[in-house]
Amino acid sequence: MKNKIFSAMLNWLQSTEMFARPSKQIPGKWQLVEYYVETGEELRNINEAQLKAENELWNIEFTEENKYYHQSNLPVWQISKIRNGNWSISKNFMTLTSSENTRNNIEFQFAIEKGRLKLLKKDALGRIEFFGFFNKLN
Repeated sequence: MKNKIFSAMLNWLQSTEMFARPSKQIPGKWQLVEYYVETGEELRNINEAQLKAENELWNIEFTEENKYYHQSNLPVWQISKIRNGNWSISKNFMTLTSSENTRNNIEFQFAIEKGRLKLLKKDALGRIEFFGFFNKLN
């Protein structure tokens, strides 16, 4: 299963859509529908049904003025430290900059593919701290 996930990640990292004017696609409201986290040697997948059953959520709004607002109760420590602030992109990286404390800034690799936002955060050893899939809300 782990190899399947890494193959999928390699495919989207190499996709050309990742570089197609994301600054125009990102603004709007996004809702987390699935995510992966690596704990120890185990890669855990939490799907949409599990999110609903556990009442877990992460909703995030990106404005055209490069502000973001979010609401989350995920039991993922990297996500729990995020505070509202500004967002910026450089190539295939998105940085969420906290307006309260720069220590709370977080950087993700990202891609938008077929209307789905994908955010990936790895640690220094390459383990997945968070890999989430978001659908855009109308």
